[in-house]
Amino acid sequence: MPRHHHSLCSVPATLPTSLLQLGTLLLALTLGGTAAGAEDCAAGTDLILTNGNILTMDAAGNTARSIRIRGERVVSLDAPVRRDEECVEIFDLDGRTVIPGLIDSHTHFVRTAQAPGPFLTGLEAATSIAELQATLREAATRADAGEWLASIGGYTPEQFVEKRIPTRAELSAAVPDHPVYMQLGYRGRAVVNDAGAAIMAGLGVDVSDEGIVPTGGLPLTTVLRSPTENQMRERFAEYMDYANSKGLTTVVDHACCPWLGAELTEEEQVGLRIAESLWHAGDLNLRLRIQYDHRDVRDQGDIRSATARIANTTRGLGDGMYKVVRFGEQIIAASATDEEVLTVFRRLAAAGWPLSQHAISHDEIERYLRLMEQVAQEHPLQNLRWSLEHAFEISADQIARLNDIGVGVRVQDHDYIRNESSTWRAGPPFRSLLQSGMLLGAGTDSGVVGALNPWLSIYYMVTGKDAGGNLLLPGEAISRLDALRLYTFNNAWYNFEEAAMGSLEPGKLADLVVLDRPFLDVSDEEIKRIASLLTLVGGRPVFAAGPFAGLE
Repeated sequence: MPRHHHSLCSVPATLPTSLLQLGTLLLALTLGGTAAGAEDCAAGTDLILTNGNILTMDAAGNTARSIRIRGERVVSLDAPVRRDEECVEIFDLDGRTVIPGLIDSHTHFVRTAQAPGPFLTGLEAATSIAELQATLREAATRADAGEWLASIGGYTPEQFVEKRIPTRAELSAAVPDHPVYMQLGYRGRAVVNDAGAAIMAGLGVDVSDEGIVPTGGLPLTTVLRSPTENQMRERFAEYMDYANSKGLTTVVDHACCPWLGAELTEEEQVGLRIAESLWHAGDLNLRLRIQYDHRDVRDQGDIRSATARIANTTRGLGDGMYKVVRFGEQIIAASATDEEVLTVFRRLAAAGWPLSQHAISHDEIERYLRLMEQVAQEHPLQNLRWSLEHAFEISADQIARLNDIGVGVRVQDHDYIRNESSTWRAGPPFRSLLQSGMLLGAGTDSGVVGALNPWLSIYYMVTGKDAGGNLLLPGEAISRLDALRLYTFNNAWYNFEEAAMGSLEPGKLADLVVLDRPFLDVSDEEIKRIASLLTLVGGRPVFAAGPFAGLE
């Protein structure tokens, strides 16, 4: 007698082992585990998550209690559920918050994923040197013999109660058997432990008693040259897992750039090769969107760097997991003349390409805005979804002029981990930008300048406070839902993918996250500790923890 496939799985705060085993079995059946199940549910098995607080992030701001997923897409919200229905899996969320998968519009994900050593998963959240030491000890358990543990940016002394970087002695006490290298930002101080100092001394590099090594040059180059390709592949997978654990389902990689200060050859800079090989093998666990930057090719000072690329690349080429979406954040060398920049802007507009332009200071914003205004007289920009990136020192006048020509801003949270290299005025003015009517995107600019964890960025947007609790943006904070919208629907819009993702609606991709705590109700400080319990990409579990452990 044929068997029918239906179940009801409640997911309480503490899940019995037997139910975990049942969930694993049900997932196996969902994927076609038995011949009878495959025969009876030939069209597949629907997944229903019910009794939750689902923030759909649709245009009306609707919430829902249940969501039904078939294959990789959402079928319905709040539709009646028959407990005896065949070919369904039903999971009770026990009131947990569900959001669309988070989209980071500005990362250097690929470069950071290929950085030396295991990813330091606790670094971004560490609040003391002791917690940093614990992070290093944990990472050492995942490191190969002799492998560097390295952090090139992504943290600030402000996040530690000690308000300083770790010492050589503290790094050595935490990790005596692996070399350690920790650098502030792009060009900040770098400190090594005893094992790292011994390697540097053998190369003739001066190391201070405190473990400080010269910025860039041979020290950084030595560390970056250390991993093998197999290690880089393993670290790439770790970085994807970390991203999924924080609720990220899509990242926009700016496809650049050489590590500043390093002296690597073209052959030593792996670029997109590993990412593309993982894509071809079906091993990407988050959607990777590529934004071409002129700095990933050799003719960096020539306008052909951009225009040759757009003449030979189709925007949107790829598939749901990997595709090209934009151009920027640097479209030509900063030393280029206004006429050269204007030429590239014109060619991008004429070809119908969206672009993003790096602009931090008021004067830098003014320069590129003035040139965009000239292009707008010849090519309407409203439908191209152009943006300025960063815009920390943007003025009210500049915001108004951007709105006039239909150019937006995608903001980042550099100042959450502001450090000695942060020379600009703290920003951006989130509330002023949002109240202008401009559609904003948001990103982390991880991993050298910012931290990949999007919840740190959201915390900064809703409080205006940095990692040390210092209020940097009085009067410029925005609401939690507005911040979440920047990381969901708005970022999908900038990728021309708002019809497929960015909100939970029937027909859209089932990219969603079950959070470990109620985002709208927790304290501001708890926002920084939010994580995923279950992350789906196209209906497929890519991360599962706590009560959902075993569902991957």
